[in-house]
Amino acid sequence: METAGQIKNQLKELRLKSMLENIDVRIKHAIEEKSSYLDFISSLIQDEIDLRRFEKRERRLKQAQFGRLKYLKDFDYTFNPNINRQQVMDMETCGYIREKENIIICGPTGVGKTHIAKGLGIEACFKGFTVLFTRVFKMLENIYSARADATVNKVIKKYLRSDLLILDDWGMRPFPEHLLDILNEIISERYENGSIIITSNRKIEKWNELFSDNIIASAMMDRLLHKSHNIVVTTGKSYRTGAK
Repeated sequence: METAGQIKNQLKELRLKSMLENIDVRIKHAIEEKSSYLDFISSLIQDEIDLRRFEKRERRLKQAQFGRLKYLKDFDYTFNPNINRQQVMDMETCGYIREKENIIICGPTGVGKTHIAKGLGIEACFKGFTVLFTRVFKMLENIYSARADATVNKVIKKYLRSDLLILDDWGMRPFPEHLLDILNEIISERYENGSIIITSNRKIEKWNELFSDNIIASAMMDRLLHKSHNIVVTTGKSYRTGAK
């Protein structure tokens, strides 16, 4: 018993939380199953690995700032059968993140654009990628405000360092001229360095209406679309209105 207590104190000192919590259960199981010493140790180590993986995943989900979580497994494809389910499932593999590609999800209000975007973001967190979800105007206003207190570089890095940046509600209204250079900087810096998912209630061919500067607009569109090999166009009924 003295040795068992000593081992528990050692596990506590090493911060091996799962091993400490599970050691009594694992000892009992090993005795009942007549497990080898190696199998016993392996099971304890695996408990610790599983816990650390879970905690890392939970941290990534929290840091992503999703708000209400929306999982792809809960998405009702039967409501809007025009959505290409196989295309979305292919994106769940996160190959687009590894290739630094973008995804653009267009469609009218309420058809599930944000649900799909969040779902893909959650899958990315599960697979070990860092994600940040934000409404596009919230991002731009945060960066613009940071210019006043000289924290702008720190704030910009927040939107550049994640493997995947999700920009929700792109195109709800035209981008003011004073925010265009900020948006251009984010798009330019992430180009071929990190993936972007954009949700928009406007068709891509109408995005030119959002920009007052055609030169900046052209540069941004070129970078976004060049790496946007996966485009989901959602059409159909609105979940919010309960249309039938």
